[in-house]
Order: sequence, then structure tokens, then C-alpha cells
Amino acid sequence: MKPGLRLPLICFFASILIAGAALADEVLLDNGIRITGMVLWLDAGRLVLATDYAGEINIDWQKVVSLTTDEPMTVKLQDGTTRTGITFLRTSPAAATETESASAAIDLAAVTAINTKPKPPIKITARVNAGFSREKGNTDTEQISFDGELIARKNRQRLSLGGAAIREEADGSLTSRNWRAYAKYDYFIKKRWFLYASTLFENDDFADLDLRSTYSGGAGHQFFESDDLNLSVSGGLAYVSENFIQAENVDFSAAQWLVRYDQYVLKNTLQLFHDDNGYISLEDANRWLINTRQGIRFPVYKGLTLTFQYNYDYNNDPSPEATSKWDSRLLFLLGWSFAN
Repeated sequence: MKPGLRLPLICFFASILIAGAALADEVLLDNGIRITGMVLWLDAGRLVLATDYAGEINIDWQKVVSLTTDEPMTVKLQDGTTRTGITFLRTSPAAATETESASAAIDLAAVTAINTKPKPPIKITARVNAGFSREKGNTDTEQISFDGELIARKNRQRLSLGGAAIREEADGSLTSRNWRAYAKYDYFIKKRWFLYASTLFENDDFADLDLRSTYSGGAGHQFFESDDLNLSVSGGLAYVSENFIQAENVDFSAAQWLVRYDQYVLKNTLQLFHDDNGYISLEDANRWLINTRQGIRFPVYKGLTLTFQYNYDYNNDPSPEATSKWDSRLLFLLGWSFAN
């Protein structure tokens, strides 16, 4: 190659590389900040942008003033139609028409989805928590607690499996030991309405309860279902069988209610939750039970969570060998959570 051609060719290829590196989608926020990267998708009011300096960035769609893309991008609008363009403004300079070119500005306020994030065939959420405390001195106490849950959701079906166990000693003597395990299957007959079947097994040595077995079914309504907010209320009929260690065994039919709620607040810095499961006998209104679990979860780092949980259980007609109608416990748990 002639020496005189080397420098122009080097400059030419360098300019191509620099131009290629400079290509990027650009987002302008309402506070004046500009963010460059590659638009991945817009779903549920969150714009996800891939960057080479901070990985994936989640942006509140309402904070976006303008969006400019390198290549024409097809978006879904509020009326269900689609448009293709490279310039998007919060307020379009002109009303959109079918005859406009792909480069015409599109009103951001009308855009509801971009490259919607593909949903997994089975949506899975899982968590496991454990707690341990030890106190020595005037008293010698030790407490170990564990709980876990897995929820699998596919189309019309949802399966929930979970359990918990607690063991406590004081001065070398066992003072508390109980466990519970449950399963629940929901089938959605409509978008929000579902039928359910569930089982619950419980043991509490210090309440004289060797095993309480509950089998139930009914219907429920899912008021909210998302990554940030979930609320369902359901009710039905149940059969309860109580096998006691000392007292005479009991079984009865009952009406059941269930409430399940969780919600992220303060920009996903903490999650509130409350679970309520209750029964009232259809044969004796003075026989009823309530189990509640409520508290706050704090996401710490990459699935690691810290949980402050309060358990309250009440049995209006316990075994004669039980010392109290109610049990309560405050737990501090370290755990791990997963969602795909």
C-alpha cells in the first residue's frame, strides 16, 4: 500500500468506529438529565435501558420528556394500535396520523408498551427465612425459627406451597416447639375470580396439639396481582380434624376465610405483608381459630432480605390441656427471595 493512502484509510475506519460507538438511544428526563443506552422494553410503566456503564436502568415512564432512538422502533398505543418512529415527545408537535412518516414525533403519553418483556411460561416466586437467637447470663435461652414459601403461576393456575417451624429452649428445657405446612391450588375461572382447594397441617406440643389437619375449598377474588402489589380475599368451607396428645380428639366442619396482601412502598425500599387464615365452626359458633402473619421485609442485596414478623394465633376453644387460647411471637429473620 502506498504510504500516501495509509493515513486517509486509518482516519476513515477510525471515523466509522467512533460513529458506531456514538450511536445510542437517548432519554431526556424531566429534571434535565440525559441518559444514553439501548432501549430494551417498556412494561408496567417502567422503561428499561441497557447501558455499558451501569447495566440495566429502570426509569419511571412518567419522568421521560423525550426519547430518541437510532433505529425506528414500534410501540403500542393506548388505543391498542401500533406506531413506528424514532422520535418520541411527551407532547407531540402535531397530532399523529396514519400518513405520517416513521420519523414523525409520537406522543409519549399515548405509548403503553415497547418490546414488552417476555413473560416466563411459569412465573415463580420463592423465599426462605431463618432466625436464631441465643441469650446467656441470668437466663439461658435459645430460639431457632424457619419458614419458606414457593408460588408457581401459569396462565389460569397458581400453586402455593409453604411451611414454618419454631423451637425454643430456656435453661436447658424445651419451652416451645411447633410447625405448620400448607398447600393451596387456585384455578382462575376469570381474570380476577378463582376457585381454590387447600390443606393445612399444624403441630404444637405445648398446646396439646399433636396434629390439626384442615381441608378446604371455595372461591376468591384477586384484587391486585403484580410485582409491587398483591391482594386476594377468598372464602369457603373446610373440614377440621384435631388430634390432641392428651385431650379427646375433635373434628368439625367450618366456614373459612383467607386474606393475602403484600406491597412494596417507598420506592421498593420495604415490603409490607399480611396473611390471615381463619375458621369458624358450623356446628358450634364458640369454636373458631385465627392465624395471622404480618410484618415488614427489607430487600438488602441481590435477593437477600431482612424480615421483622409478628405471628398471632388464637383458638377460642383449645384443648383443656393448653395453658392459653392465644400465642404471639415477634421474629427477626434473615432470608433470600427469588422471582423470575
